[in-house]
Amino acid sequence: MILAMGSDGRLTIDRPVSKRLLYNKRAIQDIFLMWYPEKLRAFDVDAPVRDEDAAPQRGTFSCFTGGADSFDTLINNRDDIDAICYVHGYDIALSRTEIRDATSSHLREVAAETGKELIEISTNIRRFQNRAGSWPLIAHGAALASVGHLLSARFGRMLMPGSYTFADTFAWGTHPILDHRWSTDRLSVVDDGNGSDRVTKIVGLSRDPVAQRHLRVCWQNTGKYNCGECEKCKRTMITLAVEGVLPDFETFESTISLQAIRDMKVSSDGKRSYAQANLDHAEAKGATEIADVLRGLIADYDAKVEKKAQASAAKAPKTQAATGKGAGAKPASATAQTAASGAGGTAALEKRLRAVEKRLSATESRTAAHAKTLDKIQKLWPVRSWGRFAAWRHGE
Repeated sequence: MILAMGSDGRLTIDRPVSKRLLYNKRAIQDIFLMWYPEKLRAFDVDAPVRDEDAAPQRGTFSCFTGGADSFDTLINNRDDIDAICYVHGYDIALSRTEIRDATSSHLREVAAETGKELIEISTNIRRFQNRAGSWPLIAHGAALASVGHLLSARFGRMLMPGSYTFADTFAWGTHPILDHRWSTDRLSVVDDGNGSDRVTKIVGLSRDPVAQRHLRVCWQNTGKYNCGECEKCKRTMITLAVEGVLPDFETFESTISLQAIRDMKVSSDGKRSYAQANLDHAEAKGATEIADVLRGLIADYDAKVEKKAQASAAKAPKTQAATGKGAGAKPASATAQTAASGAGGTAALEKRLRAVEKRLSATESRTAAHAKTLDKIQKLWPVRSWGRFAAWRHGE
């Protein structure tokens, strides 16, 4: 589905597809098109329908990376989870064998210490999903769900640890309004942990001995299990430091300086959300110095957003109110002044609308031309060639 939305809008499958998933296709498509109307397109599915699915299995597995969301789900569903599953090729490239081996070692220890089965999967799916769009913003939720369907002969329920809360409404590849729609009658895809923000989750796992030995939040792939320098590592260390348990975590340095926090970059709504949660936590715990630094980072980000909004508003066309025929003439009354201003504003608005319609028509023409060009390119360059190109691009 993701590839179809990101390319020519057509998906053809020979084998029967779940009736429930085909029904959810419309909602999945509408959600993505509302988020990314300029990047994705509506798509059609040509596939036979599987009217009856096999009875679901009783087992439950959870996606697990060793991160805060993963540990939160594991800790809070310990009695229900039969297995944890990690996919090589998602957050760690297949070519990064050193960090991959280190991660596998930690995963095996987590599974042994918690009494869960460990399932490790390797895939090159990112080569093809990157063709359709950004991995974190669009593709990774669907890719995770595909793992659930791969394992559905053994497991009837898949837990997908939530990245954000129900209150966070910005677009992301995994999302509470989206993830469960990847379900079929044979597999239930279930969001977990969306009622808690990241800081609350880290506080909840902060005294878990397994998490203290194996927590991994870093995505930088520097060769270290946690680099300790990226924004994600630092915000995790801030929470643990405020909670007073950072020295207990073996996969991080035992301290974080105020200067290291000042050097953090709050550059998106998501990162602002995390910074605000850490600020609230620091204030509640009386960590005033850390709170002051975080407050400054948030204020700087908000100022940049406001400046950008003001610049956009300044570029918008301004309407001129009607002032009468003579140079010094004034409307005879406040009513006449309002009527004259309204007439002038309406005329200006109509003129702007005509200009917008003209630009829209031109954009639609260009889009149609680009679509024809894309179709020709795709016929000349099949998916296998895209795969070879992606392998070259990612150095694999």
